[in-house]
Amino acid sequence: MPRLVPTSPDDPGAIGNQKAWEVLSQLSTPFLCAFSDGDPITGAMAPVLRRALPGAQGREHPVIAGAGHFLQEDAGPALAARIARFIEQTPTQ
Repeated sequence: MPRLVPTSPDDPGAIGNQKAWEVLSQLSTPFLCAFSDGDPITGAMAPVLRRALPGAQGREHPVIAGAGHFLQEDAGPALAARIARFIEQTPTQ
């Protein structure tokens, strides 16, 4: 599975990734970035997503302590609580 993650711009998988970024960077849909404090794989993406996605800007984004890469498995109840709070506090458009 790790070989499915593009590692260079000319990687065949990079085209879909680039198209996704084009769309995501234009969306104003409310966006929550939730990561753990122990994710060695995607944790570094948190500030990138917060900065690049218009719907993520100006919002509180949780860092859940004591979990790893699979946040939903390592801290499911804590993540669910943060998502529920985000939904309750985010007005519908």
